[in-house]
Amino acid sequence: MPASRSPFSRIGTIPLSELRTGESLVVMALRLWVGRTYGPDQRLPDWREGLQAAGMARLGVPAFSALMRIIAAATYHPLDIRCMSCPELGGDEACLLQILSLLQWDRPREAGLTMAAWLPPTARRMALMPAQGFAAALTQVGLDLPLRRLPFSPTYRLPQGQERTLQ
Repeated sequence: MPASRSPFSRIGTIPLSELRTGESLVVMALRLWVGRTYGPDQRLPDWREGLQAAGMARLGVPAFSALMRIIAAATYHPLDIRCMSCPELGGDEACLLQILSLLQWDRPREAGLTMAAWLPPTARRMALMPAQGFAAALTQVGLDLPLRRLPFSPTYRLPQGQERTLQ
């Protein structure tokens, strides 16, 4: 991974206590996935357990796993993912919640624009399918994510050189 900082690391403080159940599940699965993948010496629960307990074993687990492997392999910069004990949402954690919410609200174009800060075009296209699958798995078990207005409005440079702002 290149050493530049995440453009989402400047997101203001969002306490985990303000998250809904589905959002908390996603953040905990993300933190556990990162913790077990990049810190295997830590004694952390398996990230799959929460998703399985929520009834997402068949669709959600494989989709989340594929999404995270693509992001980890192709991201432009280290992601702002916090440790399990951090009481605040990391910028890229908020970004993932936003992507999944946009997909649940049938706004794949905006989800793709948000992914553009993380991934090159080919990886973004590859990541969209598992992201849609994970968003659908959340919906299937009744975990609809709210479409929040995050405290940022990133501008991305798209492959054609056009700049667009996610509103």
